[in-house]
Amino acid sequence: MEPIKEKLHVSAAILAGGANKRFSGKTKANIQISGVRIITRTVKILHEIFDDIIIVTNTPDEFKGYQHFTLVPDEVKNVGPLGGIQAALKAAKNDIVFIFARDMPCISSKLVREHIDFYNRRRCDAAIPRIKDFKEPLHAIYHKRIEEKLTNFLSGSNKYSIENFIKDLNVRYHNLDDTDENRKAFININTPQDLSSLELHTEVHHF
Repeated sequence: MEPIKEKLHVSAAILAGGANKRFSGKTKANIQISGVRIITRTVKILHEIFDDIIIVTNTPDEFKGYQHFTLVPDEVKNVGPLGGIQAALKAAKNDIVFIFARDMPCISSKLVREHIDFYNRRRCDAAIPRIKDFKEPLHAIYHKRIEEKLTNFLSGSNKYSIENFIKDLNVRYHNLDDTDENRKAFININTPQDLSSLELHTEVHHF
């Protein structure tokens, strides 16, 4: 499929922060799989689709090769992924923001485009993909209009889960078929064992 040429009016944001304790503090976005960093794989796919790409990181020196994108820190720190989503919404040039986790090495451009189409036909506060009971709020679209509500939530809550925040939003779930291809797109590298398993059993193309 040829890369989309027209303006999509959708921003993309990679949440590249996190404590990364299981990787001895190493930023998961910079972990290599078959010699290629996860961030490199992600940016290559997103660059074919989005004109506005944001990397949310509190350690910008680790992303010196990506200054041509927008690098922003968490405005509200130590609140988990919601802090990254809030920073991305604030920095985005477009009202619609597609959020991606830092540790998804198998993102599918086909699935990303399908999810954007799903959102464009519904115009909700958030569109989240779902396979049976599994939901992935860090491969999801959020509208910029929720930014103020999210900022207020972070200032008044001590339970910073995405699930807790989105329960008061107009959320639509993109129900996907339970296929290996779809599940592969949501693979997270949470432990060194996950990394070893992916390298051994999953073909991830070199870029």
